[in-house]
Amino acid sequence: MAVVALTSARGAPGVTTTALAMAMLWPRPVVLVEADVAGSSSILAGYLRGTVPPDRGLVSLAVAHRRGVLDKKFYDQTIALIEDRVRLVPGLVNAQQAASMDKLWSPLSIVLANLERTGTDVIVDAGRLGMRHGPMPLLRSADAVLLVTRTTLPAVSAARARVNVLREDLVELGQGDDTLAMLLIGEGQPYRAREIHSALGAPVLASMAWDQAASDSLSVGAPYGRRFAAAPLFRSTRVVIGAVHELIDRHRTRLAPVAESMMEETYG
Repeated sequence: MAVVALTSARGAPGVTTTALAMAMLWPRPVVLVEADVAGSSSILAGYLRGTVPPDRGLVSLAVAHRRGVLDKKFYDQTIALIEDRVRLVPGLVNAQQAASMDKLWSPLSIVLANLERTGTDVIVDAGRLGMRHGPMPLLRSADAVLLVTRTTLPAVSAARARVNVLREDLVELGQGDDTLAMLLIGEGQPYRAREIHSALGAPVLASMAWDQAASDSLSVGAPYGRRFAAAPLFRSTRVVIGAVHELIDRHRTRLAPVAESMMEETYG
């Protein structure tokens, strides 16, 4: 495993909640990066309910990059969500800071990819596609890119307008369109995976359960109760994580012959 990026075609389909749920259940140490340039860390203000000051995160990483110490200072700009197993890079405080990210995304993508060598994976909350100063280099370098959508007609229509552009970008500038898959929020409300696959022409990876109570516990820090771990949201998250592993395995299997061929051409 390595880098998994989640994005959306329109606002608020559940990208941040899904990314946080995945990070909490991820089987290896993981860093969750809030790369949504819309501004304001949803996790600091929501799940953590403002108990952690916004003094670390992407802006400080941009400063570290300008000083040539991005690698050394990366972990200094993370906070622990679940001991050291799940760490967070908080996002921007406000949207006005987005322009300072343009020169950070590409070098940050290299740092994130290299974390795999230390046994750490990465989940990126990339926010909405098409945003000015958005984190496209993080999507292009990801091992899996999940386009998150609800299953309503407006949501599917928005995804259809974006998916082909994203696919072409990944083919031309990224690791290939076999990294791309749809992740549904609330399948059957009203459309199902088969219908969405037919409409979009993109594979559907899996579906997250529509579970408002558990979602509220992650998005706004609402209390849930003792059966939190058994919530439908988390049961479906485990299925999604397994499907992501399979997607990345297939992608890397495809890349393996290419890498071997390049090695032979280089070293004879």
